[in-house]
Amino acid sequence: MRRKLRLAIQMCGLFLAVSGSAAAAAPLPERVFVTEPFPPYTFEQNGEPAGPMVDVLKAVCTRLDWRCRIELLPWRRALAMAERGQADGLFTVLDTPQRQALMRASLPVLDGRYSVFARAGQAFSYTGAASLMGRQIGVYGPSGSSISLQVLLESQPSGEPSQAVVEPDNLTVLRKLISGRYGPDGLAFMNENVALWLLREHGLTGLQAAGVAKQFNYSFGLVRKRISESEFRRFNRALGELCRSGRTAELIRPYALPASPCTK
Repeated sequence: MRRKLRLAIQMCGLFLAVSGSAAAAAPLPERVFVTEPFPPYTFEQNGEPAGPMVDVLKAVCTRLDWRCRIELLPWRRALAMAERGQADGLFTVLDTPQRQALMRASLPVLDGRYSVFARAGQAFSYTGAASLMGRQIGVYGPSGSSISLQVLLESQPSGEPSQAVVEPDNLTVLRKLISGRYGPDGLAFMNENVALWLLREHGLTGLQAAGVAKQFNYSFGLVRKRISESEFRRFNRALGELCRSGRTAELIRPYALPASPCTK
């Protein structure tokens, strides 16, 4: 009887040891983050997602011991995946009231600004919402820029309203503005760094910056259906530590973009 009892105990111990080893070897749960081709912030390089937001996210995932997969998709598809709960995170995003029901925005990572662009030689200078009255304004959407433009236009005084013309991508906005498709007084509303990158990469000319409309910052959006509030706090804490350590600035510096100030 004693021999049988010892054998049973040994077998139980062996089972627990094997089970423990299997659990330790089990892969970490995968976290899926989706983004769009949005240079200079996110883009494809050697068949893989790249850019400052990608580099920072990977560093945060390493700190959290998360196994993160990043997919580069058309924005409408990426947003739809987040809305259906098929992705854990979405970037690059603005913290807007329209998006808060879908996701929680992380601490800011990169600073940016929306600028108004006009055709070269056009006698226009942006001085506020009223200066846009009666004009067609090209903007990429649905996006943070189209949301911001709509909020701006809603603040216009009564009179001849502006018309926001929403396009499928920023390059289309620039090309249509250059060709006069928004009329002789047409304008574009766009992230300044994105516009300058596109103009340079595609050799486009004939536009001029006409004023800064809004300062903002970009964050990661963590989808409420997939990421709990406690996990979100952990993510934010790791992101803040990465920034205060100086690592975020090191990752962003090669891209010559302005990093957001570190916050507690």
